[in-house]
Amino acid sequence: MQQSDTSIRLSATDLANHLSCPHLTTLNRAAAEGRIQPPWSHNPRIEVLQKRGFEHERRFLEHLRGRGKSIHVLSNEGTPEKAFENTCAAMRSGADVIVQAALLNGRWYGRADVLLRVETPSELGAWSYEVIDTKLSRETKGGTILQLCTYSDLVAQIQRRLPEHMHVVVPTSDFRPQSFRTQEFISYYRQIQRRLEEAIDHTEIQDATYPEPVPHCDICRWWPVCDRRRRDDDHLSLVAGISRLQRKELRRHEIRTLEAVAELASPLPWRPSRGSLDGYERIRSQAQIQLNGRRSGRPQHELLAIEAGRGLCRLPAPSAGDIFFDLEGDPFVEPGGLEYLWGWATRDGQQLVYSPAWAFTRAEEKSAYEAFVDMVIERLERYPDLHIYHYAPYEPGALKRLMGRYASREGEIDRMLRAGIFVDLYGVVRQALRASVEKYSIKDLEAFYSYVREIPLRDASAALHAVEFALEMEALDSMEDQQKENVRVYNADDCYSAARLQGWLEQLRAGLIEQGVAIDRPPKVPGDPPESVDMWT
Repeated sequence: MQQSDTSIRLSATDLANHLSCPHLTTLNRAAAEGRIQPPWSHNPRIEVLQKRGFEHERRFLEHLRGRGKSIHVLSNEGTPEKAFENTCAAMRSGADVIVQAALLNGRWYGRADVLLRVETPSELGAWSYEVIDTKLSRETKGGTILQLCTYSDLVAQIQRRLPEHMHVVVPTSDFRPQSFRTQEFISYYRQIQRRLEEAIDHTEIQDATYPEPVPHCDICRWWPVCDRRRRDDDHLSLVAGISRLQRKELRRHEIRTLEAVAELASPLPWRPSRGSLDGYERIRSQAQIQLNGRRSGRPQHELLAIEAGRGLCRLPAPSAGDIFFDLEGDPFVEPGGLEYLWGWATRDGQQLVYSPAWAFTRAEEKSAYEAFVDMVIERLERYPDLHIYHYAPYEPGALKRLMGRYASREGEIDRMLRAGIFVDLYGVVRQALRASVEKYSIKDLEAFYSYVREIPLRDASAALHAVEFALEMEALDSMEDQQKENVRVYNADDCYSAARLQGWLEQLRAGLIEQGVAIDRPPKVPGDPPESVDMWT
């Protein structure tokens, strides 16, 4: 979004941004007009993605060149109007492939990655052009479709024919495009386009937007501004676990702050039109404990009622052989991601011992995967009652994914899963207690069991970005030893923290039992290793 001499100039990115977050349009409009200053933003992940995007586009163009296509690369220099003239000239010349085509019509402007000549007549002659976008994502999302529609619509203004198809090329496709019929999406695109133009042209629409948290917040430069406003407003989204539907329902009853939710009467004075009554009771209780924690300045928690098979009843008896497991993975390493650091902690007497295994290549990943599984199987021979503790379901999912990728250790993984030796401490926590936190990440819970990390999260985050940048750009030589060490320490912290969390949950369980509360251990399930472990050998 840019201020031109006469109006705000819009791009395909603005269209996708508006679909993701209308308030982002409001902020970008104010910045384009000079009314506010965007916050300084440095996101290494975005830089990595941009560099990988350029490399993916370069490889695709080499592929087209290898098929005998002539490549016409347009310059990024000059005014948009001049660049548009150059694009029109290239299209009229009938070039096979036009790269970085500048497209302009009224207030809309864009740069298409690739225009590919097709032998369909248009005002240009016996040919016309279709849009190809090179994307890193393995899934084509709504924003990508809108971008393709924007470029296709602008191309149609030049050749007087709407391209029949529009295409996406992803890195794992061997340069075979995913193709979409333009006509099937153009009406949807024009609806979103009108909505954006109305938001730009009518200040009352802009004034009505609010920075509701959305997935786009994770990569948005305005996040600090919006987060500050939500905190100043004590916004409903600060309540842990609250859904967008619940926030909308609460606003319908003029309840707009965490404090207002916490002070709701019990039972609720109204019946919700959306969602269950129990769901709103849980949200009120969550808001209450967060408000209590805020006012007292100390972490607060309360235990939930014991239910068979839930919460503390999911905690198996501790074993000397227990394993506390954490993976560091990068989904953007092609193809299909890479689990690049395997970390686990085990007990040696009263001491926790951390073991790491790095994997920077497919061969190393396979080796680390097999070594970890073999370690578990060997350990089960000595400790048939052991369990593998992790936080959130990522680790078991990764093991199943790698089992399929390498067609290796299938029997061992199947037995481990059937035996129920994986224990998700996140699931235990969410069903066992309520805490004065805005989200139930393991980092947010560490205040309750007094775990102090060896490395600050800010330093760990910087190291993670650096290591993953090197992996994604296939530039392992750029990876510094200190960066690797910081990531290793961060991973060790996660393993140690999981062990401390398990210990804290056991203390809570023991305290309830002392009060006379019956809390069962999980029942043995088919597939548990018997006393004789011949099945594992």
